[in-house]
Amino acid sequence: MDYASLKQKLQAFERQLDATLAALPSRQWASSSALRIASELYEIGAFKNSGTDRAEYLDYGYAILASHFVAGEVGYQADISREADLRQLIADLSFASHYYMIREYLYYSYNVPESMSWSFGEGRVEIRFSDKSIPRQFFTVYNDQMLGSQSHFRNFNHSAEIIRLLENEPEGVVTPNFETADPLMRAEADLKLAAYFSLIAPDSQIDLGGYSYAQFLNVYRMLLTKALYHRYLARAQDAVGAIYMPEGQLLDGIAGELGISLDIGRRILKDLVFDLDAAANRVDATYFSLMREGEPGGRIVMRPHHFATAEGLVNMLRVIAQRRPQTFLDRVSNEIGRAFVQRVKAAWEAEGFTCLSEVSLRDFDPKLPDIDLLVISCEPTLGYIIHVCELKCPVPPRWAKDQLKVLNKDSVSKAFRQVEVLQRFLRTEAGVQFLARVLPKEGHPHFRDFVVALNHLIITSDNAGMFFGAETTRAINFRTLERLLSRSDGDMALIQHILSTYDEHADEALVTTMVEFQLGSLTVAYEGVTASPLLEFPQGSWRSSPDRQAMVDAFIADGAHPFDVLELHPPDVVVNDHSIRVTADEEVPKK
Repeated sequence: MDYASLKQKLQAFERQLDATLAALPSRQWASSSALRIASELYEIGAFKNSGTDRAEYLDYGYAILASHFVAGEVGYQADISREADLRQLIADLSFASHYYMIREYLYYSYNVPESMSWSFGEGRVEIRFSDKSIPRQFFTVYNDQMLGSQSHFRNFNHSAEIIRLLENEPEGVVTPNFETADPLMRAEADLKLAAYFSLIAPDSQIDLGGYSYAQFLNVYRMLLTKALYHRYLARAQDAVGAIYMPEGQLLDGIAGELGISLDIGRRILKDLVFDLDAAANRVDATYFSLMREGEPGGRIVMRPHHFATAEGLVNMLRVIAQRRPQTFLDRVSNEIGRAFVQRVKAAWEAEGFTCLSEVSLRDFDPKLPDIDLLVISCEPTLGYIIHVCELKCPVPPRWAKDQLKVLNKDSVSKAFRQVEVLQRFLRTEAGVQFLARVLPKEGHPHFRDFVVALNHLIITSDNAGMFFGAETTRAINFRTLERLLSRSDGDMALIQHILSTYDEHADEALVTTMVEFQLGSLTVAYEGVTASPLLEFPQGSWRSSPDRQAMVDAFIADGAHPFDVLELHPPDVVVNDHSIRVTADEEVPKK
């Protein structure tokens, strides 16, 4: 089927989806009653963590229906005590969850035509991944989150103690047991914030639009501690449920605890709460964990489990970027970019590598891009291995429209073109001169003549090569890279091996399943990535190996030389003898 014909089928299918979504019975209910039941169902799903009611499943549907939840519309007053109302909203959330996933796949298909495979048969539609980089991306993010969380919280062992302390305590009352539990919950909140994506200093006074980043972070920390308290209380007392907060009381609490004025507190909450204005301005509900009832004076609704697990700092950056794009560009974007380079640089340096950041090539050609990061590894039996790294740090995505922005010419796609420019330059005489300039001045510790091997790498804030499967340059997100480096023990051979084989191993580890639902008379089946075995990197033992120096000494004693590897014709090899510099494509001078 040609793309024009496929697009017509997709558009007709999308219209049927939209019509079915609009006709869901709960969309005729009073908005706030639907919001309350959906919020309670989410928390119950999070607490039980089983079956089709699990929180992750319900949250997709919750986001799709959120614009109705906050609309303040009148109608049937649904009640959580009525089984029929519960069943209806569960069914509607279920359909909306499927709608969310199909919307994702439609966005991919319209923008990257070969990304998904669509099959339209008699009474059945099947949707599968065509581009392997898409499920690989989902798996990579899941894998990073799970392994990162296990590592980050490995020393936090106070959960059982907090539950014990709160087991018989009245809600919202300061008691001796609460005072003992409170600093433990605050410590957990700080741990969570340290794990989130935010490269801005906690005390930063950057103006985000009427309030500073530091003020926002203090409010968010306070709310996160509150969410953890209610989450623990639910486990301690089987008191599962959402929290309903009058804005005035919340603002008074912010002012009293943090010394932040009511006006500034109100501005911060405006960017943290999904409400009528957010829906009207088409700010996506996936960026929010708090909802506001739509009636005048409507309360703010918190789902404690959601707030305690959502990447709230990323969400906030997304909201600011959409609502105040110039503020984001002028005050936030460059700050994040600079900090991102320093964080990635520190990860390499921690394993003993020499790093140069923001390296200008203007002396050679003013049209050449800067090199974001040069990583130099002194290899005792070879010479040097250099990673030429391009770094791109868009705010991590929340849904398909965000993910597709990596294709914009000023985003991740630009890095691949910059790599091509740098590859051409580094193969020239001027490029070889540049490499000689950045090598350690003291020379190689063992050889006057040696080999310099070049590798190019794109390091991102999230993208692990999604939509870039045809590119030859490896892309890796910084969390995967940090974990790889921390386990490498400075072994560049291990790092290179994992970089070159990661896609293959990820594809073997990830598990997909076909999910079905009914759309009128149609059965719709779509492929999704489900819980998969975790993929951890092997633990290296190079720099810490007691045998390392003996191996190097034996290499030298045997009369071996770095030039011996040239018989293998590795790519991008440069030989440097301090007087004659040639590329791998030229003849190597005889010695």
